[in-house]
Amino acid sequence: MAYFSNGTEGMTYRERYCEKCIHLPDREDRDCPIWSAHFFHNYDRHKNEGVALILDMLIPRSADGLSNERCSFFQTRPAHLLAGKGLAP
Repeated sequence: MAYFSNGTEGMTYRERYCEKCIHLPDREDRDCPIWSAHFFHNYDRHKNEGVALILDMLIPRSADGLSNERCSFFQTRPAHLLAGKGLAP
């Protein structure tokens, strides 16, 4: 399960991966379901081991446990779509 020690760390991860992912909806009123699952079912709110196992598979922790790996569903948006959002590939 992804762990972010503070909001800045979470937003840095989101900018690095989520904002550049083909799966992030273009609509302002929608969000990535994987990001939402981690937000709503984090360590503080949910103690279910099954949910934690699934979340661990989606955004795994690094081997040393000090950071998060890339989301397992991450796929880079094509460059022309990133440019339209003002993002670098």
